[in-house]
Amino acid sequence: MTEKQYSPDMVARNVKQLGNGVIEVRRYTDGHIRADLSWVWFLAIIALSINNYFFSDSRKYHIDVLISTFNELLCPTDPMPSIDREFLFLQDPDNIGYILGGLSYKEFVEYKLSKRRNDFYWDLFINILLPLFWFYMVISPRWRAVRFDSKRRLVYFWDWGRLYILRYPLSAKRNQGILNYYLQPEMFTPWIRQKPHGALVIHLPHENQAKAKKRRLLLGIYRPACPYQNQALLEFIQDYLSCYNPDEEFAHYFKKEKRISSDYFNWFYQFSLFPQRGYNEKKTEAKIQAWLEKYGDEQ
Repeated sequence: MTEKQYSPDMVARNVKQLGNGVIEVRRYTDGHIRADLSWVWFLAIIALSINNYFFSDSRKYHIDVLISTFNELLCPTDPMPSIDREFLFLQDPDNIGYILGGLSYKEFVEYKLSKRRNDFYWDLFINILLPLFWFYMVISPRWRAVRFDSKRRLVYFWDWGRLYILRYPLSAKRNQGILNYYLQPEMFTPWIRQKPHGALVIHLPHENQAKAKKRRLLLGIYRPACPYQNQALLEFIQDYLSCYNPDEEFAHYFKKEKRISSDYFNWFYQFSLFPQRGYNEKKTEAKIQAWLEKYGDEQ
């Protein structure tokens, strides 16, 4: 008997067992975006803000800008009194109604209001909206997993009101080459990662193939539980879908045996203050039944 590439530590971190032959496999892209985009920009903005507000020579200016932006956002004030005072200060004594630069009162007011508006929106974006956006990206819900249903021979995924689904034939349980024909698995590694840290890629067709292209889905946790996790994950999925009683035969694979180094990285890559995006079971099942009635084993 050939030794398996996958282990309980790899499976338990990548796959969730739902029962009745159904498993969910985590999305690689979720951790990829959090690790290489969300966390990087969020920490960079926090570091820059801390430097500006506490350590730079102009820290008082930055703090005043932040406070004034908050105040203007929560309780807008009438700018005209300060504009009038500034106009009187700059007014040309030899040319009443104009400042030294030659602008009339009306032109001066329009200029100051426009500048004030632009400064407010820029400060709002830089000091409040941008940090909040990257903070939300860090704490946002984890992405919806891909489901594999061994009993009904289904692989499906729900995204933005669209169902991506395929049904492999019964013969695929005896021949993994047929299963690979339907899943079209690939190994993918982002340029920023080493080859042993790549993702498993599968392709799922839209419920109506005439309307949309196949969806390319990257599977596995971003910081792998073992080298070449993508290959081990593919082997596990093949074995699981080929099995007639996977809930019992693979039950021991869903329990972690020990803590591994990638757990510390994945805590950040999978960090969220919201529940993971799941499936509306009733709506999803209705879609699947409608698809089965229409296509059955044709696809």
